[in-house]
Amino acid sequence: MAILFATFLYWLRLVRRPMHIRLKQRYVGSSAIFIIGFGLVELWGRQRPAGLSDVYAFGEISGVLAVYLLSWSLLLATRARGLEPWFGGLDQMYLWHRRAASVGMLLLVPHVLITNGAKPAGDRPGLPGQALGVLSAIGLFGLVAISFPGISRILRMSYERWLFLHRLTGLFVLLGLVHGLLVDLIIGSSVTLQVVYLAVGAMGLGSYVYDELLMRRLAPTAAYTVSSVTHPAADIVEMELAPTGAALTPIAGQFVFLRIGGDERWREHPFSVAGLDSGGRLRLSVRALGHDTVRMQEGLVNALPVTVSGPYGMFDFTVGSRRQVWIAGGIGVVPFLNWLRTLKPKDDFSIDLFYSVPTEADAAYLPELTSLSSELAFVRVHDVFTRSEGHLTVDRIMGAIHSPIVR
Repeated sequence: MAILFATFLYWLRLVRRPMHIRLKQRYVGSSAIFIIGFGLVELWGRQRPAGLSDVYAFGEISGVLAVYLLSWSLLLATRARGLEPWFGGLDQMYLWHRRAASVGMLLLVPHVLITNGAKPAGDRPGLPGQALGVLSAIGLFGLVAISFPGISRILRMSYERWLFLHRLTGLFVLLGLVHGLLVDLIIGSSVTLQVVYLAVGAMGLGSYVYDELLMRRLAPTAAYTVSSVTHPAADIVEMELAPTGAALTPIAGQFVFLRIGGDERWREHPFSVAGLDSGGRLRLSVRALGHDTVRMQEGLVNALPVTVSGPYGMFDFTVGSRRQVWIAGGIGVVPFLNWLRTLKPKDDFSIDLFYSVPTEADAAYLPELTSLSSELAFVRVHDVFTRSEGHLTVDRIMGAIHSPIVR
């Protein structure tokens, strides 16, 4: 109850804060994970059979919470756009996906160590239930192990193989779910707990089925072709994509998932949208930071077919106040280019944009930023060359802006 009361106070302060409703909305999803989780603990405590040891009860609820959090992890991996506003965007959904999975795996440890040894002597589970639990635990811990870079290098595991194995997560969660129904004493003692437990598992397994069988067919996608390729800098390739049918309509600040076909093929990757014209053509900029993006520097040519899915993301300056400071580093300036294009000379904003790069030679988009801001009297661009001037600091920001920032 103390934790629930603390959550209530947190939300009371959040509601009273002078901020846009969409900024408050993004905390609902993470709060729901906590509140429902604590509700499960309370429910299991109330339904616990008399005479069952505290140690065993702790072990079982650890397993239940593990299934619960792994189900959330599967749900948050689906790219369901309806969830984005409640978590603050797909990037935050993926962050909570990892958090839920990590904590769920940690909770499996006390469950595995405690439940077998702490059960009453006459209540040992049958072989099928035990076998399912062992297979589930081995599979899930194995997936965690191959996610460590050192282990994957030793195994010489390619990304494609890792991804295939990672997609088995839902099957191991299913084994764990059935294991709980067959062997856990608290669940077996109450129809209510069985229904709740199945509902929790159904959330995750339904998400898993959707992700594996339906998402690729139902996700918003559009076909494009590469219409132009330029190189603003030695390690940056910029492409313009022309729609071959109905076009996507991302708003400034959003990103899309891109799969390029043709003679050269790249895995699907997310990229921020740098621009969108009236004809539906998308402009994307990519810096060579990984294996696929390095290959794009030379392999990307005109007329390649492209599949674009999305848009995603909640990076939106319109939910902020009139007085804003924007900070962009390197290729991270791309969404700000699109933001500037949406502004009008008569808009009521006061904006300072700090563009931080190692050297002037790395400031590939500084001329474009200067040109765009010259048409907007309320936008001021500040270049920061970190190798000669040091990193951007709060003191430097406060000394450069024209008007104070009010908290």
